[in-house]
Amino acid sequence: MRRRTFVVSAAGAALATTTPTGAPALAADPLPPSLGARFPGTGRGYWRGGRPRSAFHRHLDTLRAYGVGLVRVDVSWPKSERRRGRARAGHPYNRRLGVVLDAAAERGVDVLVTLHDSPAWARPGAASRDPSARFPEDPEAVRPWAEWLGATYGDRVRAWEVWREPNLPDATGVTGPGERAARYAALLRACSAGLKTGHPGAVVVLGGPRHTDHRFVRDVYAAGARDHFDVLALRPRQDPGAPPGVRQVANFPAVAEVMRAYRDGDKPVWWTDFAAAASAPEDPGALVRPFELARLAHPQIRLGVLAPGVSPHRLAALRDYFQRYDGRRPLL
Repeated sequence: MRRRTFVVSAAGAALATTTPTGAPALAADPLPPSLGARFPGTGRGYWRGGRPRSAFHRHLDTLRAYGVGLVRVDVSWPKSERRRGRARAGHPYNRRLGVVLDAAAERGVDVLVTLHDSPAWARPGAASRDPSARFPEDPEAVRPWAEWLGATYGDRVRAWEVWREPNLPDATGVTGPGERAARYAALLRACSAGLKTGHPGAVVVLGGPRHTDHRFVRDVYAAGARDHFDVLALRPRQDPGAPPGVRQVANFPAVAEVMRAYRDGDKPVWWTDFAAAASAPEDPGALVRPFELARLAHPQIRLGVLAPGVSPHRLAALRDYFQRYDGRRPLL
C-alpha cells in the first residue's frame, strides 16, 4: 500500500526530541497505535425495559465503521454487587454487560472494562451517600467481586482497567497524594489477584490517572504495584484545568522515565480516555497529531481510546489517517 508522508508539527518535533535515551527502538516505518472509543453501553440511556434501544446497536456500528477495534465500557461495583457476595449474572445491570460483550463480539470488537466506585457496605466509615468516598476501607473487599467477574466474563473481556482516574481526590475520597497512591496500589493488588484467580488469562490495566501524571505513576510504583498489572494506562485529556506540565501528551517521556527506573520500561501503555482540546473544534487534525507523535516517538503506546463527543469530521480525519497504514500496533 502506498503511504503518504505526514508532516509533524513543531510541537511534534519537540516531543520527539525530548524522548529520553534508552527508549525502545522504533521500526523504520512504525505502525500507529490501535484505535478505541468509550461506549457507555451499561448506562441507562441505552436501555428501556431491560432491552437495548436502537441507538445501542447503531452507535456500535458507527464506531466500527470509523475503524474502532476496541470499546471501553465502565462497570460500577455498587451497581453490580449491591450486597456483599450477591453479584449475579442475572441481575439487570450485569445482564447489560453481557449484552455489550455479545454485541461487541458480533462486530469483531474487543472490550476493555473499567471498574470503578465502591458500594456503601465496603466503606462503613463514610456516609453512604458521600460521592467522594470511592475507595473501600479494606482493599481486600474487592477481591471476591473481581474473582466473580473474571470467572463469569473473563473469556469475553480483552482487559480490565482498575478504577477511573485514581489520582483525583473526587474519584477516591483521599486528599493526600501519597496516601492516595498507596491505597490505590493496595486496591490494584487485591483486584488483580481476584481477576486472575477467576480467569488466569486476565489482562489487568493500571487505572489511568487523569492527565499524563508521572508523579502519581511514580508513587504507585513506589508503593509496590509493579508486578500487579500488565498495562499502564494514562488519560491525557488536553483540557486547561490540568496541573501545569502533566496534561499534555508531551509529558509522556517523564512517565516512560519512571517506568524504566522501576525496570518496567517495556510494558505497554494505553490511553484509556483521550480527547483533544475543545478550544479548537474546527481543527480536524487535533486528534491525528497525537497518534502520529506516538507512532513516531513512543512505541510503548499501543492504544488510544477516544472520549465521548468526538465530532464526525475529527473521526473522519482519524479514519483517513489510519487508512494510510497496513495495520495497527498490537495491544500487548
